[in-house]
Amino acid sequence: MQLLNVSFAILIIKIAFCVLPGVLGIFFIVSSEETKRGMRSTLCNQLFGVSNAIPFPKFNSFLLISGTILLLLSIVATYLIHLKKFF
Repeated sequence: MQLLNVSFAILIIKIAFCVLPGVLGIFFIVSSEETKRGMRSTLCNQLFGVSNAIPFPKFNSFLLISGTILLLLSIVATYLIHLKKFF
């Protein structure tokens, strides 16, 4: 018996595809204002060379919307990949 076979590796990839967007979405939604400001300044410095090119309220709403979309993507992917055969 092999320790790692192809079907197990495919299962790990499927689980990662289903779980990681949800984790990133939860991080975007529940992270503190200080963390979000740090992400905004890092992104603005890399893209524009200025640390405050994007206003914080717009960046915060973008993070909330993208976090919600990532959570929904994770739920739909989990249903379609793992749970559809049970219903």
